[in-house]
Amino acid sequence: MTTAIPIENIYYLLAYAWDFFQETDEIAVGASNCPDIHNLLATVLVNGVRTLHRRGIDKGYCHTVEMTPRLRGRIDVIASYRRLSHLSGTMMCEFDELTTDTLPNRIIKSTFRLLQIPSSPLTKQNRVQVRLAVDQFHGISEIPLSRRTFARVQLHRNNRHYRLLLSICRLIVECFLPDENQDGRRFRDLLDNEMLMNRIFEKFVRNFARRHCEDAKVGVSHIKWHGEWDDEFDSLLPTMKTDVTLERSDRTTILDCKYYKEALVASFEKARVRSEHLYQLNAYLQNSSIREPAKVFDGVLLYPSVNAHKLHATFKLLGNNVNVETINLDQPWQVIESELKVILG
Repeated sequence: MTTAIPIENIYYLLAYAWDFFQETDEIAVGASNCPDIHNLLATVLVNGVRTLHRRGIDKGYCHTVEMTPRLRGRIDVIASYRRLSHLSGTMMCEFDELTTDTLPNRIIKSTFRLLQIPSSPLTKQNRVQVRLAVDQFHGISEIPLSRRTFARVQLHRNNRHYRLLLSICRLIVECFLPDENQDGRRFRDLLDNEMLMNRIFEKFVRNFARRHCEDAKVGVSHIKWHGEWDDEFDSLLPTMKTDVTLERSDRTTILDCKYYKEALVASFEKARVRSEHLYQLNAYLQNSSIREPAKVFDGVLLYPSVNAHKLHATFKLLGNNVNVETINLDQPWQVIESELKVILG
C-alpha cells in the first residue's frame, strides 16, 4: 500500500502531523528532488535549517572545566595546586559558557552526517544540499544518536522552534538500521512501519480537523470506565484515550484512526470489520454515553487506503451512530482534503 502513495501526499501528511506550515517555507516536492521518503525528509530538514539560521541558531550555557591562564568563573585552587598548574601560569577554572554547541544542534548535525553515509539513498542534488547544511554547523560536536538522546532534549520558550527539526531527525534515525550481517548500515522504508505510521496518520487527522473544522473543539479525550470497584482495582483498568475527539454544540464525534494495509479482514471468505477496532470504539461510545446521557455521541473508524474500493459503512451500534470509512491516499491532494472534510462532518 505505502509504496503507491505519491510523495507529494506524504509531504502533506507530515506537514499536518507536525504542523510545520508556519515554521518553514512550503517546498516543492516531486520525483526529481524527492523520489522517496528519505529524500523528502532530507529536503524538509535542509529547508528547516535555512529557516533556523535566518531567525538565529539557538545558544545555551555549557558547563566547562578547563586549565586556563585567563581567570574566570570559579577557581579550583586545590585542584590547581595538586597539578602544580601555577608554575605554568594557569589555573583550573569552572564556568558556564554561552555556546551553539547545544544538544539540539548536535542532534541536527549528527543526523546530517547520518544522511551522508555511502548507503544513504539521497540523490546527488540532495547530498550537495546536506553537505552545505553541515557546513553551517561548524564548531558543533557530533554525538551518537538513539532514542535516549532525543529523550534528553528539553525544549522551552526560546528554542521550541526546534520541535519540528528534532521530529524529522528522530524519524530519519528510525529509518537507519544495521545490516543483517552487521557489516554496515542501511536505510529502511519508513512507510512499512505500521506502528510509526499509525502515529503519524493519527496526528495528521487531528491537526487537519483543527485547521478545517472551525465549528468543533478538537482534541484528545480520556474516557473513564463506568462501573463499581475497589480503589486498588482502578489502576488495573486499561486507559481509554481517543485518537481524535470533535466536540460540537449538537454532538460529539470520536474518531479512531487505524493505519493498516487492509481496512477489512477476511473471515470465512467474507470481508469483515476488524473486531478489536469495533470493540474499542464501542467501549469509547458506551462509556461516554452513560456518563453524559444528555449528549449525542457518534464514532468513526478511519483507515487510509491506496487504489482500494472505497469503504463507507454507516450503522447504529447500541444507539450510537458508527461510520467505517477509508480515505484513498493515491489521489490528488485536493480530493483527499474534500473527502476528509466530509468524513469529519
